[in-house]
Amino acid sequence: MKTRNLILLVSGALLLAPKTGLPAAQVLTAEKTTVVVPKKVETKAASDKTGKKDAAKKSDKTAKKDIDKEPPQTDEKKAEWIEQTLDYGIQEDRAKAINSIQQIKDKGTREKLLKKLIETIKDEEDPEVLKKAITVLGELKESSSVPVLTDKINHPSEDVRTAAVYALKNMNAVSAKERLVQKLKEQKLEDNSNFTEALIQTLGEMKAVELAQFAKESMENAKTNEGIKEALVIFLGKVQSKESKDVLLKIYKDEDANTTLRAYAVNSLSKLGIKEVTGDIKDTIKTIDAYDPKKKKNYYTLYLYSVAALARLGDEAAVPKLINALRSNSSQVRLKAVTLIKEFKEKRTIDILKYKMKYDQNDKVRKEAKKALEEMGIDVADVKEEKKEADKKKDLKSQKK
Repeated sequence: MKTRNLILLVSGALLLAPKTGLPAAQVLTAEKTTVVVPKKVETKAASDKTGKKDAAKKSDKTAKKDIDKEPPQTDEKKAEWIEQTLDYGIQEDRAKAINSIQQIKDKGTREKLLKKLIETIKDEEDPEVLKKAITVLGELKESSSVPVLTDKINHPSEDVRTAAVYALKNMNAVSAKERLVQKLKEQKLEDNSNFTEALIQTLGEMKAVELAQFAKESMENAKTNEGIKEALVIFLGKVQSKESKDVLLKIYKDEDANTTLRAYAVNSLSKLGIKEVTGDIKDTIKTIDAYDPKKKKNYYTLYLYSVAALARLGDEAAVPKLINALRSNSSQVRLKAVTLIKEFKEKRTIDILKYKMKYDQNDKVRKEAKKALEEMGIDVADVKEEKKEADKKKDLKSQKK
C-alpha cells in the first residue's frame, strides 16, 4: 500500500514537471516550503510588534514614574515613607528621602526624622547618602547633630569631610572650633583642597583670630598653594586682624602677584578699616586706568575691588565708579560690580540694581541683581510689578503704532 502511494505521488510530480519546467524534486520542495504572505499582512504584523514594543516602553516609563513619585503629601504619610526608605531603600532613593525631610512642615514630625537621620549617619557607609544627610542637617541647623558632624571631619571621603565642615559653619557651631583649628594645622597647604578651604572659611566665620599668625606665615610660604593663599587672605579680613596690615599691603602692591590674590588683599585691608592705605589704592587705580583697553581687561577684578575698597573706607567718589562699571559691555564686569555694590545701600545703588534686575540682557546679572536687592532688604515683588506695568505700557504703544 505504501509502495503504491509512493508511485502515485512520483507520477503526479512527473506529470507536473513539463508544465513548470522544474525537476520533480524541486516541485516537491517548492510545494512544501513556499508561502506567499500579502504585504498588508506583513506591514500589520510589523506594526503590531512595534506597537507592542512602544506599549512596553510606555508601561516601563509609567512604572518608573510611579516609582519616582513621592508618597501622598500629608506629613504623616510622607514621614512614614521617609523612615521606611531610609531603612530599606536603595541608596538613590534614600538620598531622595533625606532631601524630602526639608519639606515636612510639622515641627514635631521633622524633629523626629532629624533624630533618626542623626542615628543613621553614625554608622552610614555610603558617602553620597552621608553627604546628603550632613548637608540637610546643616541647612536645617539641627544643633543636636554637632557632635556627630564634628566626628565626620575625620571621614575618609573628602566630600563627606567638606560637607561636615560647611554644616558646622551653617550652624555657627563654635563648640567645634578647637577641633577645626587642629584639623587645619594638620593639612598640607601646598595642596589645593576643598576641605582645607572649607576649614579656613568656617574658621573665618567663627572669628578664629588666634589663627592670624598661622595665616600670615602660611601666606608668606612660597610652597603654599595659590588657592589656599586666597582663602587665607579673605580669612584675615573676616577675623579683622589689624596686625595683618603689612602682609596684606605687601601682597596688594606686588605687581607680580596673582591679580585675584591682590584683589582679595585690598578687600581685606578695607574690612580692617585702615584708612592710611587709601593712597596706595588710588595709585593702583591710576596705574590700571593708564593701561590700554586690551591690557585693562586683565585687571578688571583688581580694579573693581580697589574701587569698592575705597568706597568702604569712606571715599565718596568711589561709588559712582562702581555704578559706571554696571554700564560695562562685559557681563562679567557687570556681574562682579553687582556683588560689590550691594554693600552700599543708598538710593542710587538701589535704583541701578532694580534696573539691572528688570532689564539687563544677561540672565546671570539679572539674577544676581535680584539677590543683591533681597540681601539689602528691598522687596523685589514691587520691582516685578513695576516691570509688568512698564511692559504693558510698551505693548500699548506698539499696538497704537
